[in-house]
Amino acid sequence: MRYLLYSFLIGTIFISCTSGDSISGDLVGVVESRTMLGDIAAEEYQESWLPVAQRKNLLNDLFEKIKNKQFEVFEFMPGELTKMKDADLEYVFHHVDTEFVENENGELYPMPIEENFDPSGVVYLKFKEELYYDDVNGKFDKKVKYVCPMETMYNEDGTIRGYRGLFWVKVD
Repeated sequence: MRYLLYSFLIGTIFISCTSGDSISGDLVGVVESRTMLGDIAAEEYQESWLPVAQRKNLLNDLFEKIKNKQFEVFEFMPGELTKMKDADLEYVFHHVDTEFVENENGELYPMPIEENFDPSGVVYLKFKEELYYDDVNGKFDKKVKYVCPMETMYNEDGTIRGYRGLFWVKVD
């Protein structure tokens, strides 16, 4: 009897502790937002960015889970989310391109260039979130459904050309 009472109390405590994370209110729409993680190549690292160690741990963990197929991954395209092919995802993480170089005799020869993905190039994350509004207490809640790592793209002269979304990751 005592065992049953303890089991009931522990179960009740567990349920009451986890129920605080629930979303309240009605779904009012899906919104996109973004958060700047920081650019470790920047001349000055801003205080509003994640601390470098936390940033590195977050990105390494996220990309490790993506590589291990713990999340569904979708193409970074406007409109419908299209599941990304395994070969396309592998290409993001590692691929070999061929560049043709001219030698002193004017002949072109192929030179393979191996590229491995470096998470330090990811400077911000975009989110697709569900937005909830509770009209009883005027409270807003958001629930992240997808996250998109965005990396910096550079021109040949080293100036920033813009940002490229790698893919959408379903995290819910």
